[in-house]
Amino acid sequence: MDLRRISAGIAPRLCILAAALALGARAAPACEICVEDHVAATYDYAVVAGAEAAGRKVLFVAVRGRDAAAPGSESTLRRALSAVAAVDRASIRYSAFPPAASFAWNPRLHGPGDILRAVNDRLGGGGLTLVALRVIG
Repeated sequence: MDLRRISAGIAPRLCILAAALALGARAAPACEICVEDHVAATYDYAVVAGAEAAGRKVLFVAVRGRDAAAPGSESTLRRALSAVAAVDRASIRYSAFPPAASFAWNPRLHGPGDILRAVNDRLGGGGLTLVALRVIG
């Protein structure tokens, strides 16, 4: 039994299999447990209850970027969110671990997509991006 000939025959097949698996791989969507971790990190019952009573909604977001947990990220994020007229500034909650935020907003003024586009535009070159996870209300 010549092991060199056997391994020479298997090696190309393994390369083809590895390439096929790599081409078929897709980014995994956020798991429900991960989403719940982000929501729980910024959930504030008083904010949710107050928002519902005022006809507002609460948006829970993941904060993405290499500096998402950096000390200055919270103030950067608060400034960007506060600049959007529909966002209730007093409702902004932030978590560094996991990097997440939540806030109440007036859905009669803007939809959640509009809010995220406006905030992400303001965050621009800062290396942070918000990704919607859940809406309550």
